[in-house]
Amino acid sequence: MHITPANIQWKGDSPFSEQHQDIYFNPDQGLQESLYVFLNSNGLDKQLRHEHHPFDLSIGETGFGTGLNFLTTAQAWIDSQQRGQLTFISVEKTPLQRQALLKALNRFSDTLSLIDELGTQYPLKYSGFHQLSFLSGKIRLLLMLGDAAEQYSKLNANIDAWYLDGFAPSKNPDMWSPELFEQIGRLSKPGTTFSTFTAAGKVRRGLKAVGFDVRKQKGFGRKREMLVGEFIGEDKPKPSPKPWFNLPQKPKPDSVVVIGGGLAGCSTAYTLAKRGIQVTLIEKEAELATGGSGNPQGALYAKLPVKPTNQGALHITGLLHTLNILKLENPDQTFWQQSGVVQLATSEKEAQRQQSMIEGDFYPESLVCQKQKEELADIIGTQPQHSGLYFPEAGWVSPREFCQHLSQHENIKVINTELDSLEFINNHWTLHACNGDKITTSHVVVCAAEQTKNFEQTEHLPLKTIRGQVSIIDAPATVVTPKTVVCGEGYISPARDGKLCFGATFDLKGKERNITDQDHQENLSNLADIAPELAVTISQQQDKLTGRTAFRCSTPDYMPIVGPAPLYKNYLETFAQLRKDRKWDFGDAEPAHYPNLYVSTGHGSKGLITCPISAELIASMICNEPLPLPKDLIDMINPCRFIIKNLIKQAI
Repeated sequence: MHITPANIQWKGDSPFSEQHQDIYFNPDQGLQESLYVFLNSNGLDKQLRHEHHPFDLSIGETGFGTGLNFLTTAQAWIDSQQRGQLTFISVEKTPLQRQALLKALNRFSDTLSLIDELGTQYPLKYSGFHQLSFLSGKIRLLLMLGDAAEQYSKLNANIDAWYLDGFAPSKNPDMWSPELFEQIGRLSKPGTTFSTFTAAGKVRRGLKAVGFDVRKQKGFGRKREMLVGEFIGEDKPKPSPKPWFNLPQKPKPDSVVVIGGGLAGCSTAYTLAKRGIQVTLIEKEAELATGGSGNPQGALYAKLPVKPTNQGALHITGLLHTLNILKLENPDQTFWQQSGVVQLATSEKEAQRQQSMIEGDFYPESLVCQKQKEELADIIGTQPQHSGLYFPEAGWVSPREFCQHLSQHENIKVINTELDSLEFINNHWTLHACNGDKITTSHVVVCAAEQTKNFEQTEHLPLKTIRGQVSIIDAPATVVTPKTVVCGEGYISPARDGKLCFGATFDLKGKERNITDQDHQENLSNLADIAPELAVTISQQQDKLTGRTAFRCSTPDYMPIVGPAPLYKNYLETFAQLRKDRKWDFGDAEPAHYPNLYVSTGHGSKGLITCPISAELIASMICNEPLPLPKDLIDMINPCRFIIKNLIKQAI
């Protein structure tokens, strides 16, 4: 769901909130106030000066505003030359527009080095979690858009320090609610500190009620008092209504083995490597991305549901996350292009679906907007036969080159060998290769698509393959080709290196690995609906068509499988009562997982938008960091979900 942007006035070069009738920061000493009230009053300035060994720090904030507190803290982290990771979590209900944010921060451009990077990654106005990365992942910003209490209720994290910012309680009473204080307490642990500019009794009482020791200190400048303190409540987790989704927590490892060199594996290896972890990436073929991730071009966009769903939320979050990675890693767009994507309404049913989606007003125009045929002609460069949706932020990617780029990180070592089995011995995993070699490691992430089922530990996962074929031909000189990706039943990408790539078939039962004329015909038929003149021209040159087949790895619910690998038999025993009563109270029952074994598979045709965000989730789990997705989405893709569903259905 999209978010209403802030309504502001400018007083000189300082933003002023019309809604709350309050300033965003001190117009004369904004930087100094941020440092005094938040960084210094939480004792973080001393910690940064005296902590010489690598340490990780998680900060939670209420009220992102201009991002000044994040930027001042990030700069202090950079200046202290810390070698750990800073995770800054913030929330904003009415975010500033990108240009307004940059204008407000312009006065600090000589002091704060991450302003431009923040502007590049600043998210669309879409509700939910948005993860931004700085300094090759050493600093992360998890920016949640929406109501503060609601967004924090979905967060899985242990916060070290709180910046309780936002407009004053008298001017923004809805944010400073008992529900928000409850979440602040839930996410804190003994020793978690807080500071806030306000000394309001409502805030003092709210924090005390959830377990904080609260005291007053001198405020900044002319402000007489402010509040600081630390959490002294019990560090006792509350029983979960769905304990099967509880996640294991272990120390951060020094090294990890990732199995599978496609999008899932390369994304996971890269995300772990950015955290300073040594990664061994194992691929059974001679080259990376030779399976489902090996097509020349893939459409980078999310087909949106008419009304918001968890599946749609995962796809949008994943799309925006992948775009940020591409912008940072390949700003020259050599192996991708933000060309935009057009989704044509090639049938009356699709036209009605698109119309209902637009009328529902669930998505911001910057993500998707409706266009008539005449408008689309200018965007595509050719005249379509249908109206449709336009995704201006989307485009295409070469998955294979993307994988190759990700795998080149200095902390990644690629080994080309085929594995036979996994064995857990003496608190370590031993990977047995088919050639007799053995690899020992503490942590393993299996990203082997349908071959994930080849290992005893993950053979219970309900994976299936879906055959697909793309068609490739030299771009005809006699007809104009699209400037954007154009989708209908199939898709076609803009020409690259003189080649056109279009397709792809979707065959649930197909096993043929060779290219077939029948599938070329199907691709041409679908192309005729989205680019008729081009389809006619290509049909006259069918003998010159080449292509590629691959097998997408999917699941019964068409959602990926991402997370810790469950001990199948243990789950059956622990949660057997679900066969009789799906609402049974399991108390403090804890699920059992294979030690330090994780899975990322079943991404289907959505790998470009689900693999990178899934990799971030896996890496955050392994490193015990705040998780980059809301809990409901994490649960939705948890590997144990099929065990639980089948127990409830009495299918096992």
